[in-house]
Amino acid sequence: MKQPTADAFDHLVEQYLGLESLEVTEDLLDLCGASIDARALLLLRQRVHEEEARLPQLEARGYVRLREKGEQFVASLRPLIAALEQVSTPA
Repeated sequence: MKQPTADAFDHLVEQYLGLESLEVTEDLLDLCGASIDARALLLLRQRVHEEEARLPQLEARGYVRLREKGEQFVASLRPLIAALEQVSTPA
């Protein structure tokens, strides 16, 4: 069987992880190792912006639990972004 290219492999992993349970994903990360560093800042900032933009829509539609979950998501990402910014900024 032909070896997949790096892009093809990444796509397969992404598809799989998108369908996998969070518990198993965490186990895989523990086994294989992973880290979030300054390279993730752009994506994390984008996710915060997207989620913040979605919150008023959820509230207007009466989706209280989804809004609360979104607020928790934003609240958890903000300190992570701040920490990554400090680490990526030379002293």
